[in-house]
Amino acid sequence: MYCSNDNSILELEKFANNRKVIAIGETGLDYYHHRKNVNLQKKFFRQHIRTALKLNKPLIVHTRNSSSDVLKILKEEKAHICKGVIHSFTESKSIAKKFLDMNFFISFSGITTFKNAQHLLEVVKFIPIERMLIETDSPYLTPVPYRGRENQPAYLYNIANYLSKIKNMNLNIFSAITTKNFYRLFFKHNK
Repeated sequence: MYCSNDNSILELEKFANNRKVIAIGETGLDYYHHRKNVNLQKKFFRQHIRTALKLNKPLIVHTRNSSSDVLKILKEEKAHICKGVIHSFTESKSIAKKFLDMNFFISFSGITTFKNAQHLLEVVKFIPIERMLIETDSPYLTPVPYRGRENQPAYLYNIANYLSKIKNMNLNIFSAITTKNFYRLFFKHNK
């Protein structure tokens, strides 16, 4: 949701204050597709962080080709207080560590199953299971063996199965921990 003025921020706060709303986002910065509106993206991102802090809700953060600016803004706005998740993570282990140091979770999508995403496997091994989430990012980023089709929530099983092998864990234990992580992040704020 783009917030173009103070009224739209008030509207965002009004809707986000509902108990059924468990997070603020997806928000963040995307320099891959949107290089012409960088300053506007930064402005909205800051407003969303402030709303999350005000309402005590975690953030769902998107970062693409923008991790240094995302980290800088999260630090400046003290987003470690509200916490959140870096969704569909594709960055390096050193970037992951910086997000972990800010109390953020790291979420992995079907991208991890792609042949050209081998660099992510070291990141998956590095992330403590207690700080990991998984997602489909439907309808995009469909995991192998369904790549080329529209993604769907049922394919979360394939992502969990793949990542549990990378983490050298039993699938049921891996799934139980990542599910617990989800509730720990998103529902501790909604009690």
